[in-house]
Amino acid sequence: MPSKGKLITAASILAAVMMVAGCGTGQGTTHTAKNKAAATLNLPVSQHYSGPVVATYNGGKLTKEEFTQQYNLQVVLPKMTAQESKTQFLQSYVLFYKYMYGKAVASDKTPVNVAQAKQLTDQYLKQLVGQQYKTQADLDKEMKTLGVTKADYITLAEKGQVLQDYLQQLLKNVKVSDADAKSYYNAHKLDYLQVTVSEILLKTKAQANTIIAELKKDDGKNFAALANKYSQDPGVKTNHGTYANSMAGQFVPHFAEACATLPIGKIGGPVKTRYGYFAMRVDARKQLPFSQVESSIKQQLLQPAQNAKEQSIIAAAKKALDMKMTVKAADL
Repeated sequence: MPSKGKLITAASILAAVMMVAGCGTGQGTTHTAKNKAAATLNLPVSQHYSGPVVATYNGGKLTKEEFTQQYNLQVVLPKMTAQESKTQFLQSYVLFYKYMYGKAVASDKTPVNVAQAKQLTDQYLKQLVGQQYKTQADLDKEMKTLGVTKADYITLAEKGQVLQDYLQQLLKNVKVSDADAKSYYNAHKLDYLQVTVSEILLKTKAQANTIIAELKKDDGKNFAALANKYSQDPGVKTNHGTYANSMAGQFVPHFAEACATLPIGKIGGPVKTRYGYFAMRVDARKQLPFSQVESSIKQQLLQPAQNAKEQSIIAAAKKALDMKMTVKAADL
């Protein structure tokens, strides 16, 4: 999970809650509280919007005024209109910054870091100058034209913190089970097969057969010399053809399988891969036990498990959202 406090846009939220982006609305960074708990959390004040409604959802509505301001801030100013339509933005904005943000406010227990929100905003606006705008004056002019302010970005960054905290709360109990870790281990044995293997990469099968015959003359004692002379593997310059204590799974498939099956200490090949043909010899081989790699496997599988959980949370929220547009897409 990302550290708390990144700017989050509705436009990029599915990559979500996980990347620095930038855009948002709210007028200013003043904080208010309806109760003591809200004051303690430094929640940003919610701006009042009026005018016609463009969408309704379970628990609220979105006005044309709010939609336009947010779209200008999150999509138009950073020049992302080619990547996201108004309809797409509407759906993601209502889902995350209306519906899920409401859930987050109700459950969040971590105070908003206002200083961090300001710092991220400064970084984001600085990036826009040079990437999307030639000068600061050009950016300032466009912000004024669109009716958006630096304070709006800070507010969005603060809301992003609340959303991130909410998802982190929901994901904190995600664990990789012993059974899942063991199943992964059994399906990826080559990833945990430690080998010391010597190899010479040749362009053709005929060349490989010639080198293999040469190696067998003295049982491979000239392996390093022949590797230095003939191998097409760039690594030969430093390892002289020998990969010591390496995991077989890091190698290309047919080579990795040969690491697991060739008799120890015997010259083998040619082994064909997309790189060419290998003459090879496995000098040592050890299957690391599950107990030794269990913790690393669980750590490796944790992020995918969290991602799957996050997607299920978002899917459930979309279903519960029950959003309905009250205007035609062309009228957004």
